[in-house]
Amino acid sequence: MSLGKIIRMFGAYIVVPILSKILLMNKCQVAIIRSERLGHLAKNTHLFFIRKKMGILENVNYLLIAPSKKSKKVANASLLTMFIEYSKNVKNVHIFCSSIIYSFINFFLNEFRGFNVIYNLPMESREDEFSLGINTIEFSEQQKKYGESVLKKMPLTNNKKIVTIFSRDPNYLNNKYPGHDWSYHSYRNADIETFIDSIKYLITMNYSVIRLGSKHSKKLNFIDDNYLDYSQSEFKCDFMDLYLIKKSFFVVGTTSGAIDVSGVFNVPLVGVNFAPFVESPTGRDDIFIQKKIMNMNDQIVPYKDIISKSKYHLFDGVKFKQLHGLKYVDNSAKDVLDAVKDMNNFLSGNIILNKKQKKLLDRYHNEYCQRNNWSRRMAPISINWLEKNHHLYLED
Repeated sequence: MSLGKIIRMFGAYIVVPILSKILLMNKCQVAIIRSERLGHLAKNTHLFFIRKKMGILENVNYLLIAPSKKSKKVANASLLTMFIEYSKNVKNVHIFCSSIIYSFINFFLNEFRGFNVIYNLPMESREDEFSLGINTIEFSEQQKKYGESVLKKMPLTNNKKIVTIFSRDPNYLNNKYPGHDWSYHSYRNADIETFIDSIKYLITMNYSVIRLGSKHSKKLNFIDDNYLDYSQSEFKCDFMDLYLIKKSFFVVGTTSGAIDVSGVFNVPLVGVNFAPFVESPTGRDDIFIQKKIMNMNDQIVPYKDIISKSKYHLFDGVKFKQLHGLKYVDNSAKDVLDAVKDMNNFLSGNIILNKKQKKLLDRYHNEYCQRNNWSRRMAPISINWLEKNHHLYLED
């Protein structure tokens, strides 16, 4: 028998049972913080603390395990640190950062599950607690002071409201995990060029527009004194990735962990190019528009025809095409612009829905959203989008 198998057996049959008995004796549950991807780190951990704050979790001791903050398995060390600081004032919750413990628990995860000592941090996508606007982590006064000092150094007009934008592309994952095939996620990508009209509009509305993203993001050929490609700038860092979203009047972005941070700080989001079609943003004041779905005959497939059929609830774009002959179609620049206008008008108090629009939204929620067996809640959809595409959701 190899040394590796001996170590595996020793851990599974001796170490894990002993540790599990100790945990059970002390009424402890162990949870792995999903730290490698920003969206999971942000929303799964945030949702755990929401439920803890609401008093709906079992009254036990929770040990949340994360890798070392310096580990490559932590998507944003500043965010993890904020959760650690917050946990210090939450009864019966402790966060431990240790790459050794993190790897050990993951390696023997199934064995630990057999002793019922593992608590799974809640999934973020289908829950409605986010819409309650409950606060968890917050920036300290010292952090705010630092964030403002960096903002003042940015080549933007001071004292203007900020809108941050983000468009997912394949470059981040391809550079972080070279050699891994991420094509199954490509359906969530979008072209940043389709944001240009929206950027121009926001600037005319007296906003400063800041683009988020990785340093590997596609360069946007747009120059203006009130636009900053922060993703390519000297100011980019984990902390400012968070602080810029917190400072935003609202965020415009595609389905990605980069925009999930907006829900943690209760910053309104305009979700564009949202996919898969069963998902929507989860925040209190979010709105969204979706990618359309096209079959192999280049015909648009109504969402209403497939929303209640679980076989179409796929998070793999390659399988979506292979199994069903369907693919996602990006929103146009006009689609994005109309959604941005809707949000600006809503937050500025300049939008008043007429009776026809109210009826249309009621029908969307009561006739369409209630058929979505995957998600408990779907965010309000852009009224401009719904008026133009109501036939994709509703029977005439």
